[in-house]
Amino acid sequence: MTEVRLDNRVRHERERLGLSQQSLAEKVGVSRQAIVAIETGKSVPSTVLGLRIARSLRSRVEDLFSLSSEAGIAVRLAPAEGPPDTEPTASGGARVALGEVGDRWAAHRLPQDASVAADGLIAADASGRTAVVRPLADLAQLRRNVLVAGCAPLLGGLARRIGDAPDARATWLPAGSTRALELMKDGFIHVAGVHFGESAPGENNASRTRRALPGTRALLIALTRWRLGLVVPTGNPLGIRSGSDLLRPGLRLARREEGSGARKLLMSLLAAEGVQRSTLPGPIAAGHAEVAQLVRCGAADVGVAIEGVALAAGLGFVPLVEERFDLVVRANLADWAPVSRLLETLDDPGFRADAAQLPGYDVESCGHVITLEAA
Repeated sequence: MTEVRLDNRVRHERERLGLSQQSLAEKVGVSRQAIVAIETGKSVPSTVLGLRIARSLRSRVEDLFSLSSEAGIAVRLAPAEGPPDTEPTASGGARVALGEVGDRWAAHRLPQDASVAADGLIAADASGRTAVVRPLADLAQLRRNVLVAGCAPLLGGLARRIGDAPDARATWLPAGSTRALELMKDGFIHVAGVHFGESAPGENNASRTRRALPGTRALLIALTRWRLGLVVPTGNPLGIRSGSDLLRPGLRLARREEGSGARKLLMSLLAAEGVQRSTLPGPIAAGHAEVAQLVRCGAADVGVAIEGVALAAGLGFVPLVEERFDLVVRANLADWAPVSRLLETLDDPGFRADAAQLPGYDVESCGHVITLEAA
């Protein structure tokens, strides 16, 4: 027989009303510890207590508590990268990361390796934007998962450090800046990481975020500054120094996906040489670290990436621009406990000291906030 458990949305509704656990406990006549146990799924309230909680939260009992089968939960499946007409079917057993964004579950496909632990498995083949997922962790725990999309490898360390907190966890989803904002706009993530540079007047992280999230009040929070440039083999044997060098016949370029900050810089270099489209030969790299890997193993002669991945791989680097990498958070999410924990971690001495020792990262302004008012 399929195991059945009680799922609840008490924490979500309490935080939506701006109530603390202690305030709710006093309203319904129990201890704060009792509310904690109910929210985390460790305790099932009596009928009377369930009714009192529902009345205090101005909700119906059936909206707060429901039977949840181990067979799975309904999710919105984040689109795979690439043209919609080429998106593959999400096969049964596919590994996904899970998080609750707003009042709906969002699922993101994970690579078929052990680099990231899965939160759930797709229960059956699914095409389109919905699927049924069998969770591999407690739903109360998964509801505290902050989904962060961006291309900075530093986000991986940030997510792991947050995972040590009892009230929050985080999952880093590698993605280019444009895709990260698209995922945020469509309700698939909580935090987007962006770096668009300032190659043209008025073009920066703030302006691109405003365009991507019209009518949204958002926070732009500095994570790091870094240099973006050309990653080349040790000693730069081909003497590559500028955009014109990228046009040499036979040169193999590690290219980045559409919408990434590195791709944007590459296109501006080629445009300065009179080339409007990138027709240069070479493999596609899914992130800064993969650019360095392709150059290091000899599959590419050069690629655009951040200085840190070049230094970590023992490669050469030709700096071109300095950029700020920011985190984008909707203002109404900043006080949600898991996101608040993420923001507090940016000021954590341990995180800052660790990040400062990584090659190529400048975290002096880490945590600096700019508020983007709704346009």
